[in-house]
Amino acid sequence: MSGQTYFITGANRGIGFEITKYLLASNPDHKIIATARDASKATALKALSKNVIVFPLDLGDQKTIDAIPSELEKINIDTIDVFISNAGISDSYYTVLECSKETWLEHYEINALAPILIFQQVYKALSKSSIKKAIFVSSGIGSLTRYIPSPVSAYAQSKAALNFSVIELSAELKSEGFTIAAISPGVVSTDMGAYAQTKFNVKLPEFAPILSSLTITPEESGTAVGKVAETLSEEDHGKFLNYDHTVIPY
Repeated sequence: MSGQTYFITGANRGIGFEITKYLLASNPDHKIIATARDASKATALKALSKNVIVFPLDLGDQKTIDAIPSELEKINIDTIDVFISNAGISDSYYTVLECSKETWLEHYEINALAPILIFQQVYKALSKSSIKKAIFVSSGIGSLTRYIPSPVSAYAQSKAALNFSVIELSAELKSEGFTIAAISPGVVSTDMGAYAQTKFNVKLPEFAPILSSLTITPEESGTAVGKVAETLSEEDHGKFLNYDHTVIPY
C-alpha cells in the first residue's frame, strides 16, 4: 500500500509523537510533516524515520503560521493527504469567576484560533489530494450537551469554540470532497495530563479519582487517534468522535 502525506501539529511529544509512531508502524511509506516549536530539540522525532520531516511551528507566533506555504515549498511538498491538528495547551484550572482575561485569551488563541489559521495555510495542499482528511483534536470536556462540572473554564470553552469551527468547515467544504471531524483523545497521562491531575486533586478532589480511573497512556491514545485517522470515512464527516471512534454529542 502506498504511503500518504500527513501534517501533524505538536508531534514532538505526547499524543502527537505517539500518533506519528503509530502511523509509521502502520505504513513505513507514510511521509509525516511533524511540527514542533523548536525543531532543533526534536531528536526523538527525527530518529523515528527518514520519512519524518520536522517542521518549525509555534501556535502562538503568527509569523510561523503564515510561513507554512513557503516552508512546504522548501521541502517540495505540494500535496497533503491528512491534516491532524493536535497541538494545544491546558493551563486553566479556574472557575469562570476566577479566570483571568489573559488565561481566556491564551487558550482561545492556541486551542481555537491557531488550528483554524493553520488549516487555512494547508488548505491549498489538502485540496490537491484525493483523500482530503482533516482531524482536529478537541476534548470531551468541550461538549455542551454532555457538560461536566469542572474548573477548566477557558480550556473547555476554547475546545467548544474549536468544535463549532469544525462544524462550520464541514458544511463549507463538504462539496469539495473533504472529510472533517473533531476527536477527543481521551484523558491521557501526558505531562499536561499529569499536571491536570494534580490540579484536580486540589480544586475538585471528589472528581479526581474518576479522572484517574479514565486515564489512558499516550501510546493508547495516539494509536487510537491514528487508527481513526486511517479509517475516517464520509460517514464521519462533521462529527465529534471519541478516540474509540464512537460519536460524542456536540
